[in-house]
Amino acid sequence: MTTFDYGPIEFYAIGFDGDKPGPGILQAIDDLVASGTINVLDLVFATRSPEGELTVMELSDTTDDGGAPALDLAGLAGMEDIEALAEQVPPGTSAAILVVELLWAKAFAAALFDAGGAVIAREGIPAPVVNAFLAENAD
Repeated sequence: MTTFDYGPIEFYAIGFDGDKPGPGILQAIDDLVASGTINVLDLVFATRSPEGELTVMELSDTTDDGGAPALDLAGLAGMEDIEALAEQVPPGTSAAILVVELLWAKAFAAALFDAGGAVIAREGIPAPVVNAFLAENAD
């Protein structure tokens, strides 16, 4: 059976009011790492000034990590990726650009590869949308 060094990865842009996320976000990420669900490959903070200027800071560039998770591949998110994801960040707000390896999918990805299969499409639905729909339509 094929063994991959890394499982599938996903990029997320998580928006926040103001110039940075609250401490609960780093704890939630750390909990996912501790449970073996994800591996944090890169984490970048992007802030858009009220004038529209984008400032980007890699977590690995901070002097005080504030209990942030360790990064496996700091710098994996290139500036082009960050700028594309940060297009949705309105002036006066910020975002965490999070790159995670989906550890739960690693063995599944290897089994797909060995079987000649591949994921050919993926669609994500944000949790607030799922919950609103189920609240209105569940029996």
